[in-house]
Amino acid sequence: MPLAKCPRCNLMFNKKGAPICPKCEPDEDADYETLRRSMEEHPDLIPTQIAELTGVTLDCILRLIEEGRIATLTDHRANAVCGRCGAPAISLSKRLCESCLQKLNSEVARAQASIKLGKKKTLQIGSGMYFRKWNDDE
Repeated sequence: MPLAKCPRCNLMFNKKGAPICPKCEPDEDADYETLRRSMEEHPDLIPTQIAELTGVTLDCILRLIEEGRIATLTDHRANAVCGRCGAPAISLSKRLCESCLQKLNSEVARAQASIKLGKKKTLQIGSGMYFRKWNDDE
């Protein structure tokens, strides 16, 4: 079984299918029920507003959306803002606009290009002659 880190308590556990450890599953289910009830009452709210209303973390809401347990949320890209410049973001989970994402990709590419690997050692002609001289002396 693969090991995983629980996003709620940050402890390692044997991942059997659920992304949450068995100790945190009751809390996750309780948060799901809270979200389900509040979404029935307020179907037009976006995830950040639901998080403020219910007290459930935004990470938990996004995780439940990714799992497919919550699918009736309105388009949440309308209020997602870029963490670098404040422009409208691609999504709440990405939290970057398209131009900042491209800038970040170019910065990463430049950083990778600046990392230089050591030169490979090449075999020089004549380097094996020292062995022959040492071996012939016997």
